[in-house]
Amino acid sequence: MPRPANAPDLDVYRPVLQKWMPKADIRAPGMILARFDGVVTWKAAGETIRYLVEEKRHLRHQDVGVIVEQLNRRRADLPPPHAGDRVLLLAPHVRPQQATALERAEIDYLDLAGNAHLQAPGLFVHVEGRQPPKEPILPLGRPQKGWIKAVMAILIRPELARTPYRVLADQADVALGTVAGCMNDLTTRGLLLDRKDGRRVADRQALIALWVQAYIEGLRPKLKERRLQVRAEAKQEIWARLQAVLAAHAQPWALTGADAAERRTHFFRAEETEIYAPVRALEDREIQRALVAQPAARVGNLLVIEPPGPLAMAGVTDDGLHLAPDLLAYAELRYRGTGQALEAADLLLPKVLDDATH
Repeated sequence: MPRPANAPDLDVYRPVLQKWMPKADIRAPGMILARFDGVVTWKAAGETIRYLVEEKRHLRHQDVGVIVEQLNRRRADLPPPHAGDRVLLLAPHVRPQQATALERAEIDYLDLAGNAHLQAPGLFVHVEGRQPPKEPILPLGRPQKGWIKAVMAILIRPELARTPYRVLADQADVALGTVAGCMNDLTTRGLLLDRKDGRRVADRQALIALWVQAYIEGLRPKLKERRLQVRAEAKQEIWARLQAVLAAHAQPWALTGADAAERRTHFFRAEETEIYAPVRALEDREIQRALVAQPAARVGNLLVIEPPGPLAMAGVTDDGLHLAPDLLAYAELRYRGTGQALEAADLLLPKVLDDATH
Protein backbone atom coordinates (compact mmCIF):
# COMPACT_ATOMS: atom_id res chain seq x y z
CA MET A 1 0.00 0.00 0.00
CA PRO A 2 1.58 3.35 -1.01
CA ARG A 3 2.32 5.92 1.63
CA PRO A 4 0.14 9.04 1.97
CA ALA A 5 0.74 11.94 -0.35
CA ASN A 6 2.11 14.08 2.49
CA ALA A 7 5.59 12.61 2.05
CA PRO A 8 8.31 14.12 4.23
CA ASP A 9 10.95 16.52 2.98
CA LEU A 10 14.21 14.62 3.47
CA ASP A 11 16.40 17.57 2.52
CA VAL A 12 16.66 18.61 6.18
CA TYR A 13 18.49 15.33 6.86
CA ARG A 14 20.82 15.65 3.89
CA PRO A 15 23.68 17.33 5.86
CA VAL A 16 23.80 14.59 8.52
CA LEU A 17 23.66 11.92 5.85
CA GLN A 18 26.45 13.53 3.85
CA LYS A 19 28.59 13.83 6.99
CA TRP A 20 28.90 10.04 7.29
CA MET A 21 28.19 9.04 3.68
CA PRO A 22 29.69 11.72 1.40
CA LYS A 23 28.07 11.98 -2.02
CA ALA A 24 25.33 9.55 -1.04
CA ASP A 25 22.40 9.53 -3.47
CA ILE A 26 19.05 10.32 -1.80
CA ARG A 27 15.94 9.83 -3.88
CA ALA A 28 12.24 9.11 -3.66
CA PRO A 29 11.28 5.43 -3.68
CA GLY A 30 9.86 3.77 -6.77
CA MET A 31 6.52 1.99 -6.76
CA ILE A 32 8.03 -1.28 -5.57
CA LEU A 33 9.33 0.49 -2.43
CA ALA A 34 6.46 2.94 -2.05
CA ARG A 35 5.91 2.01 1.62
CA PHE A 36 9.22 3.72 2.49
CA ASP A 37 9.99 7.44 2.47
CA GLY A 38 13.15 7.30 0.41
CA VAL A 39 16.19 5.34 -0.74
CA VAL A 40 19.81 6.16 0.07
CA THR A 41 22.57 4.63 -2.06
CA TRP A 42 26.24 5.04 -1.18
CA LYS A 43 29.32 3.63 -2.87
CA ALA A 44 32.59 3.31 -0.98
CA ALA A 45 35.57 0.95 -1.09
CA GLY A 46 34.02 -1.09 -3.87
CA GLU A 47 30.84 -1.68 -1.85
CA THR A 48 27.36 -0.35 -2.59
CA ILE A 49 25.20 0.23 0.46
CA ARG A 50 21.49 0.76 0.00
CA TYR A 51 19.26 2.02 2.79
CA LEU A 52 15.48 2.10 2.75
CA VAL A 53 14.49 5.24 4.63
CA GLU A 54 11.72 5.75 7.18
CA GLU A 55 11.23 9.28 8.55
CA LYS A 56 9.50 9.72 11.92
CA ARG A 57 9.21 13.41 12.73
CA HIS A 58 7.53 12.70 16.11
CA LEU A 59 9.61 9.70 17.18
CA ARG A 60 10.71 11.34 20.42
CA HIS A 61 7.26 10.82 21.98
CA GLN A 62 6.37 7.57 20.22
CA ASP A 63 6.47 3.95 21.32
CA VAL A 64 9.51 2.62 19.49
CA GLY A 65 8.24 -0.95 19.87
CA VAL A 66 5.42 -0.16 17.44
CA ILE A 67 7.87 1.42 15.01
CA VAL A 68 10.17 -1.63 15.13
CA GLU A 69 7.25 -3.99 14.48
CA GLN A 70 6.11 -1.82 11.58
CA LEU A 71 9.55 -1.77 9.97
CA ASN A 72 10.12 -5.49 10.54
CA ARG A 73 6.88 -6.19 8.68
CA ARG A 74 7.95 -4.03 5.77
CA ARG A 75 11.40 -5.61 5.74
CA ALA A 76 9.91 -9.13 5.69
CA ASP A 77 7.78 -8.21 2.65
CA LEU A 78 10.66 -6.85 0.54
CA PRO A 79 11.01 -8.38 -2.95
CA PRO A 80 14.19 -10.46 -3.60
CA PRO A 81 16.21 -7.63 -5.24
CA HIS A 82 15.92 -5.64 -1.99
CA ALA A 83 16.12 -8.48 0.54
CA GLY A 84 19.64 -7.39 1.52
CA ASP A 85 18.84 -3.68 1.90
CA ARG A 86 19.20 -2.12 5.32
CA VAL A 87 16.62 0.09 6.98
CA LEU A 88 17.50 3.62 8.08
CA LEU A 89 15.30 5.62 10.43
CA LEU A 90 15.52 9.41 10.35
CA ALA A 91 14.10 11.60 13.12
CA PRO A 92 14.67 14.99 14.75
CA HIS A 93 15.80 13.16 17.90
CA VAL A 94 16.25 9.53 18.94
CA ARG A 95 16.13 9.00 22.70
CA PRO A 96 18.73 6.63 24.28
CA GLN A 97 16.12 3.96 25.11
CA GLN A 98 14.77 4.13 21.58
CA ALA A 99 18.29 3.90 20.16
CA THR A 100 18.91 0.70 22.10
CA ALA A 101 15.71 -0.88 20.77
CA LEU A 102 16.54 0.12 17.19
CA GLU A 103 20.07 -1.25 17.42
CA ARG A 104 18.74 -4.53 18.85
CA ALA A 105 16.39 -4.80 15.86
CA GLU A 106 19.27 -4.00 13.44
CA ILE A 107 17.63 -0.79 12.31
CA ASP A 108 20.15 2.01 11.73
CA TYR A 109 19.31 5.62 12.55
CA LEU A 110 20.38 9.25 12.23
CA ASP A 111 18.91 12.27 13.96
CA LEU A 112 19.27 16.03 13.65
CA ALA A 113 20.88 16.26 17.08
CA GLY A 114 23.90 14.32 15.77
CA ASN A 115 23.16 10.85 17.15
CA ALA A 116 23.81 8.07 14.68
CA HIS A 117 24.18 4.32 14.34
CA LEU A 118 25.21 3.01 10.93
CA GLN A 119 26.47 -0.54 10.53
CA ALA A 120 26.97 -1.98 7.07
CA PRO A 121 29.83 -3.56 5.07
CA GLY A 122 32.69 -1.06 5.18
CA LEU A 123 30.76 1.38 7.38
CA PHE A 124 30.43 1.70 11.13
CA VAL A 125 29.31 4.88 12.89
CA HIS A 126 28.01 5.20 16.43
CA VAL A 127 27.36 8.53 18.17
CA GLU A 128 25.13 8.83 21.23
CA GLY A 129 24.23 11.31 23.95
CA ARG A 130 23.60 14.34 21.75
CA GLN A 131 20.69 16.52 22.89
CA PRO A 132 17.98 17.73 20.47
CA PRO A 133 17.93 21.30 19.16
CA LYS A 134 16.44 23.87 21.53
CA GLU A 135 13.89 24.82 18.88
CA PRO A 136 12.40 21.72 17.22
CA ILE A 137 11.58 21.97 13.57
CA LEU A 138 7.93 21.17 14.27
CA PRO A 139 7.20 22.50 17.77
CA LEU A 140 4.05 20.60 18.75
CA GLY A 141 2.90 20.28 22.34
CA ARG A 142 2.91 17.04 24.26
CA PRO A 143 -0.51 15.34 23.97
CA GLN A 144 -2.82 16.10 26.89
CA LYS A 145 -5.55 14.03 28.57
CA GLY A 146 -8.35 15.08 26.22
CA TRP A 147 -6.20 14.37 23.16
CA ILE A 148 -5.33 10.93 24.52
CA LYS A 149 -8.99 10.04 25.10
CA ALA A 150 -10.13 11.33 21.71
CA VAL A 151 -7.39 9.53 19.80
CA MET A 152 -8.04 6.36 21.80
CA ALA A 153 -11.64 6.44 20.55
CA ILE A 154 -10.49 6.88 16.95
CA LEU A 155 -8.02 3.99 17.21
CA ILE A 156 -10.59 1.66 18.77
CA ARG A 157 -13.34 2.70 16.34
CA PRO A 158 -11.67 4.14 13.19
CA GLU A 159 -15.02 5.19 11.70
CA LEU A 160 -15.27 7.89 14.39
CA ALA A 161 -12.67 9.93 12.49
CA ARG A 162 -15.36 10.57 9.85
CA THR A 163 -18.24 11.37 12.20
CA PRO A 164 -19.31 14.85 13.35
CA TYR A 165 -17.16 16.19 16.17
CA ARG A 166 -20.10 15.95 18.57
CA VAL A 167 -20.34 12.18 18.05
CA LEU A 168 -16.62 11.69 18.66
CA ALA A 169 -16.77 13.91 21.74
CA ASP A 170 -19.59 11.80 23.15
CA GLN A 171 -17.83 8.50 22.47
CA ALA A 172 -14.53 9.76 23.90
CA ASP A 173 -16.16 11.57 26.86
CA VAL A 174 -14.40 14.85 26.10
CA ALA A 175 -15.51 18.41 25.36
CA LEU A 176 -16.43 19.40 21.82
CA GLY A 177 -13.60 21.95 21.74
CA THR A 178 -11.14 19.23 22.75
CA VAL A 179 -12.08 17.20 19.68
CA ALA A 180 -11.58 20.21 17.40
CA GLY A 181 -8.15 20.86 18.90
CA CYS A 182 -7.23 17.19 18.63
CA MET A 183 -8.20 16.99 14.96
CA ASN A 184 -6.23 20.14 14.17
CA ASP A 185 -3.23 18.68 15.97
CA LEU A 186 -3.44 15.39 14.05
CA THR A 187 -3.69 17.31 10.79
CA THR A 188 -0.62 19.38 11.68
CA ARG A 189 1.31 16.22 12.50
CA GLY A 190 0.36 14.78 9.11
CA LEU A 191 -1.57 11.95 10.76
CA LEU A 192 -5.06 12.98 9.63
CA LEU A 193 -6.24 13.66 6.09
CA ASP A 194 -9.37 15.76 5.52
CA ARG A 195 -10.63 15.11 2.01
CA LYS A 196 -13.88 15.44 0.10
CA ASP A 197 -14.77 11.82 0.87
CA GLY A 198 -14.24 12.44 4.60
CA ARG A 199 -11.52 12.42 7.24
CA ARG A 200 -9.25 9.45 7.75
CA VAL A 201 -6.09 8.64 9.64
CA ALA A 202 -3.14 8.86 7.25
CA ASP A 203 -0.71 6.62 9.16
CA ARG A 204 -2.47 4.51 11.78
CA GLN A 205 0.64 2.69 12.90
CA ALA A 206 2.45 5.95 13.57
CA LEU A 207 -0.58 7.23 15.47
CA ILE A 208 -0.62 4.09 17.64
CA ALA A 209 3.04 4.64 18.46
CA LEU A 210 2.40 8.25 19.44
CA TRP A 211 -0.74 7.40 21.42
CA VAL A 212 0.76 4.55 23.46
CA GLN A 213 3.63 6.72 24.65
CA ALA A 214 1.23 9.57 25.48
CA TYR A 215 -1.05 7.19 27.40
CA ILE A 216 1.81 5.73 29.44
CA GLU A 217 3.24 9.14 30.31
CA GLY A 218 0.21 11.42 30.38
CA LEU A 219 -2.94 9.53 31.36
CA ARG A 220 -2.27 6.13 32.89
CA PRO A 221 -0.45 7.43 36.02
CA LYS A 222 -3.47 9.65 36.78
CA LEU A 223 -6.11 6.89 36.66
CA LYS A 224 -7.52 5.85 40.03
CA GLU A 225 -6.68 2.35 41.24
CA ARG A 226 -7.82 0.00 43.99
CA ARG A 227 -6.25 -3.28 44.98
CA LEU A 228 -8.23 -6.19 46.35
CA GLN A 229 -7.32 -9.65 47.57
CA VAL A 230 -9.82 -12.16 46.23
CA ARG A 231 -9.99 -15.53 47.95
CA ALA A 232 -9.76 -17.93 45.02
CA GLU A 233 -7.76 -20.96 43.95
CA ALA A 234 -7.31 -20.04 40.31
CA LYS A 235 -7.64 -17.22 37.79
CA GLN A 236 -10.72 -18.80 36.24
CA GLU A 237 -12.47 -18.61 39.59
CA ILE A 238 -11.73 -14.87 39.87
CA TRP A 239 -12.93 -14.27 36.30
CA ALA A 240 -16.15 -16.23 36.82
CA ARG A 241 -16.88 -14.43 40.07
CA LEU A 242 -16.27 -11.01 38.50
CA GLN A 243 -18.54 -11.93 35.61
CA ALA A 244 -21.39 -13.05 37.87
CA VAL A 245 -21.15 -10.39 40.57
CA LEU A 246 -20.65 -7.35 38.36
CA ALA A 247 -23.42 -8.47 36.01
CA ALA A 248 -25.75 -8.85 38.99
CA HIS A 249 -24.96 -5.28 40.04
CA ALA A 250 -25.15 -3.92 36.46
CA GLN A 251 -21.54 -2.71 36.58
CA PRO A 252 -19.54 -2.54 33.33
CA TRP A 253 -16.08 -4.07 33.39
CA ALA A 254 -13.40 -5.64 31.21
CA LEU A 255 -10.23 -7.65 31.67
CA THR A 256 -7.17 -5.72 30.58
CA GLY A 257 -3.38 -5.99 30.69
CA ALA A 258 -1.86 -9.44 31.11
CA ASP A 259 -5.12 -11.35 31.52
CA ALA A 260 -6.69 -9.87 28.39
CA ALA A 261 -3.47 -10.52 26.46
CA GLU A 262 -3.30 -14.09 27.78
CA ARG A 263 -6.80 -14.76 26.48
CA ARG A 264 -5.62 -13.55 23.05
CA THR A 265 -2.07 -14.96 22.84
CA HIS A 266 -1.91 -17.62 25.61
CA PHE A 267 1.58 -16.47 26.63
CA PHE A 268 1.90 -14.48 29.85
CA ARG A 269 -0.14 -15.08 32.98
CA ALA A 270 0.55 -12.52 35.71
CA GLU A 271 -0.16 -13.08 39.40
CA GLU A 272 -2.39 -10.02 39.43
CA THR A 273 -5.64 -9.71 37.45
CA GLU A 274 -6.22 -6.22 36.05
CA ILE A 275 -9.68 -4.95 35.13
CA TYR A 276 -11.25 -1.70 34.02
CA ALA A 277 -14.28 -0.98 36.18
CA PRO A 278 -15.76 1.93 38.15
CA VAL A 279 -13.44 2.09 41.18
CA ARG A 280 -16.20 3.30 43.49
CA ALA A 281 -18.33 0.26 42.66
CA LEU A 282 -15.58 -2.13 43.75
CA GLU A 283 -15.33 -0.23 47.04
CA ASP A 284 -18.92 -1.27 47.83
CA ARG A 285 -18.94 -3.71 50.74
CA GLU A 286 -21.74 -5.80 49.26
CA ILE A 287 -19.83 -6.30 46.03
CA GLN A 288 -16.64 -7.11 47.94
CA ARG A 289 -18.48 -9.75 50.01
CA ALA A 290 -19.93 -11.30 46.86
CA LEU A 291 -16.45 -11.42 45.32
CA VAL A 292 -15.05 -12.85 48.58
CA ALA A 293 -12.56 -10.00 48.50
CA GLN A 294 -11.11 -7.47 50.87
CA PRO A 295 -9.10 -4.27 50.29
CA ALA A 296 -5.34 -4.72 49.95
CA ALA A 297 -3.00 -1.86 50.75
CA ARG A 298 -0.12 -2.80 48.44
CA VAL A 299 -0.23 -6.42 47.37
CA GLY A 300 -3.38 -8.06 46.03
CA ASN A 301 -4.46 -10.34 43.22
CA LEU A 302 -7.01 -7.93 41.70
CA LEU A 303 -6.20 -4.44 40.46
CA VAL A 304 -9.21 -2.26 39.61
CA ILE A 305 -8.33 0.57 37.20
CA GLU A 306 -10.50 3.56 36.42
CA PRO A 307 -11.56 3.19 32.75
CA PRO A 308 -9.63 5.68 30.58
CA GLY A 309 -12.74 6.23 28.46
CA PRO A 310 -16.17 4.75 27.65
CA LEU A 311 -14.75 2.53 24.90
CA ALA A 312 -12.23 0.92 27.27
CA MET A 313 -14.90 -1.64 28.12
CA ALA A 314 -16.20 -2.03 24.57
CA GLY A 315 -13.90 -4.82 23.47
CA VAL A 316 -14.67 -8.40 22.50
CA THR A 317 -16.38 -11.01 24.65
CA ASP A 318 -14.53 -14.29 25.08
CA ASP A 319 -16.55 -17.13 26.62
CA GLY A 320 -18.69 -14.55 28.35
CA LEU A 321 -15.71 -12.58 29.68
CA HIS A 322 -15.40 -8.95 28.67
CA LEU A 323 -11.96 -8.10 27.26
CA ALA A 324 -10.65 -4.57 26.81
CA PRO A 325 -9.64 -3.62 23.25
CA ASP A 326 -6.24 -5.01 22.26
CA LEU A 327 -4.88 -1.45 22.06
CA LEU A 328 -5.48 -0.92 25.79
CA ALA A 329 -4.31 -4.37 26.87
CA TYR A 330 -1.09 -3.65 24.97
CA ALA A 331 -0.71 -0.22 26.56
CA GLU A 332 -1.19 -1.69 30.07
CA LEU A 333 1.52 -4.27 29.42
CA ARG A 334 3.88 -1.53 28.27
CA TYR A 335 2.98 0.45 31.38
CA ARG A 336 3.69 -2.55 33.62
CA GLY A 337 7.13 -2.64 32.01
CA THR A 338 8.51 -5.94 33.36
CA GLY A 339 10.47 -8.23 31.08
CA GLN A 340 7.62 -10.73 30.72
CA ALA A 341 5.04 -7.99 30.26
CA LEU A 342 7.07 -6.43 27.45
CA GLU A 343 7.46 -9.83 25.79
CA ALA A 344 3.69 -10.32 26.02
CA ALA A 345 3.21 -6.83 24.57
CA ASP A 346 5.41 -7.73 21.60
CA LEU A 347 3.31 -10.84 20.94
CA LEU A 348 0.07 -8.85 21.16
CA LEU A 349 1.31 -5.97 18.99
CA PRO A 350 0.53 -7.59 15.61
CA LYS A 351 -3.11 -7.93 16.70
CA VAL A 352 -3.10 -4.28 17.80
CA LEU A 353 -1.81 -3.19 14.42
CA ASP A 354 -4.30 -5.40 12.60
CA ASP A 355 -7.11 -3.91 14.67
CA ALA A 356 -5.97 -0.44 13.66
CA THR A 357 -5.75 -1.42 9.99
CA HIS A 358 -9.14 -3.08 9.81
